[in-house]
Amino acid sequence: MSKVRLIQRMAIIIVVPALLVLFIVFGWWIALCVEIGVVLLLIVVIAFGMVDMTLKRKASIWKDDVSDLGEFGKLNDHVKEAVTWLETGDLWEQTAEDGLKLYGRFLKNEGSHTYAICCHGYKNQRMQDISNQAKRFYGMGHNVFAGHARGHGKSEGNYIGMACKERRDIVGWIRKIVAMDPEARIFLYGVSMGGATVMTTSGEKLPPNVKCAIEDCGYQSAWDEFCFHLRWVFGLPAVPILNVCQVIARARYGFGFKEHSAIRQVKNTRIPLLFIHGDRDTFVPYRMMKPLYEACGAEHKKAVSIEGAEHAEAYWVGEEAYWREVGAWLDAYL
Repeated sequence: MSKVRLIQRMAIIIVVPALLVLFIVFGWWIALCVEIGVVLLLIVVIAFGMVDMTLKRKASIWKDDVSDLGEFGKLNDHVKEAVTWLETGDLWEQTAEDGLKLYGRFLKNEGSHTYAICCHGYKNQRMQDISNQAKRFYGMGHNVFAGHARGHGKSEGNYIGMACKERRDIVGWIRKIVAMDPEARIFLYGVSMGGATVMTTSGEKLPPNVKCAIEDCGYQSAWDEFCFHLRWVFGLPAVPILNVCQVIARARYGFGFKEHSAIRQVKNTRIPLLFIHGDRDTFVPYRMMKPLYEACGAEHKKAVSIEGAEHAEAYWVGEEAYWREVGAWLDAYL
């Protein structure tokens, strides 16, 4: 935490309560009421701002230019190439349980009955954080489907579901594949929010066609992820800010940050589940992998740490180890 944020946090923890005590001791009741009112107003304003910043859709429904994918350093051209490849796939559509039109790309490998369902991360409008992996899976001989999560890309939705809502959307895509190919053998793969989506989906009642899953740097729950960022990134107290956010999110979007969390859902997981996380990840903290692994109810599970990898970097920073583990997992359980 930076010095500025540390000072900010200390001010909240020490100065505000100290003023409350001072006003009570000296009987300055008007000042006390004003301070309480200001604090409550700030909590509400921050909560509304956080919900808008984190959940409300801001990107346009479709972008045609891959030049705005962000700073990817030496991977930038490689990412653009993979995104362009992914978008050559057939455009699939489904209507979600709440009526939203959702879209995704399907790339068929002739003669193959194995399918990778790839789930992208938070605000990845072009699915750029899974495009290279999807291309690799295709090269391994699998059919590939990558869906735009609600509130992303071409899919409808004015909010992001943080893996709470998306799990049922993935079940819909699974059903579509099984209806097309009853012999399908499916595995789930996701990065970041996509990793959390894989975990929440794995706890649903799935058809036997779904054989295994791989999650990369997914978070325990939206609550835990936002709690971490409020405390350690912004230097703000998670409680009661997140409690107010819960109320706002439920009223606007129909879900709270603790509902259908990954760490709850993996308790119901029965398919083999591989956990991967970079040990230098400070966006979704590396420490989240252990409790997720321990909570997982699958008979076959494994946790893999990739040394030196920051958030969503494991597949290329530790490329050899990453794909060795992924390949062995698919060989064993797909």
